Amino acid sequence: MQINPLSDILGAEVVGLDVGNLDKANLKTVQEAFLKYHVLVFREQKLLPEQQIQFATNFGKLDVHIQKDNQYSGHEAMQILSNKKINGKYIGSPSAGDAWHSDLSYTDIPTLCTMLYAVEIPEVGGDTEWSNMYKAYDTLSSEVKSRLKGLHARHTFNRFRNPRIEVPDVYKGKGKERYVDVAPPDAIHPVVRTHPETGHKALYISERFTIGIEELEEEEGQLLLDELIAHQKNRDFIYRHKWSQGDLTIWDNRCLIHLACGGVPEGQIRHMHRVIVRGDKPF
Repeated sequence: MQINPLSDILGAEVVGLDVGNLDKANLKTVQEAFLKYHVLVFREQKLLPEQQIQFATNFGKLDVHIQKDNQYSGHEAMQILSNKKINGKYIGSPSAGDAWHSDLSYTDIPTLCTMLYAVEIPEVGGDTEWSNMYKAYDTLSSEVKSRLKGLHARHTFNRFRNPRIEVPDVYKGKGKERYVDVAPPDAIHPVVRTHPETGHKALYISERFTIGIEELEEEEGQLLLDELIAHQKNRDFIYRHKWSQGDLTIWDNRCLIHLACGGVPEGQIRHMHRVIVRGDKPF
């Protein structure tokens, strides 16, 4: 096994390791690298759904996404992200991750980590970007850091309550059942969270799910969110991943936000299997 950094800001590739056949020593090394690099890319994996699910359980209890229509048959903890169609119908979600976010921040207990496995990749497009929220927080001015102390943000899954984003074209006309009916109650989390394992502080808001700041008047809160969201997208914080078939990625939602970059041409397929691991309440 070799672990090679992918950028100066975040990410490492793991080569020479079959995650379907891990021993305790290798697992410990992987878990340490996960905390150090925040995103790991395991190259050239050949995983059955059961193997991906089993690997994910090494990081905690698996969670089940609120949108059930994209579940892998027989495995409720696995979702299909895909632009592939059968009989004219998408077999998975074709637009997941189309705005910057941290997975399930709209729930009281958000996701610890996400695992995404590349079953089929396009020749063009389909990249994923991650932005380092440790760096986003660390590079704020002392004045802004002081201003953020004690502030909490409101997160919602309901796209119709968030003026910063739109309903994807593929779901126009179906938005209510997809984004309103399934949305859980809003979640309130610190604007700056402390990572429970590293102790480091990270900015914890996103354009996809965050709609307000509890302690501030509406206009002031929205202006502050606009400022912070723009800061999160600083290219100095971002690693962009070009997928290879057989890549398995795992990333830390407690200190990253991510974006599916899209751009897959008509007729090309991006087909992924996703598993999420339940985390703990941000503090």
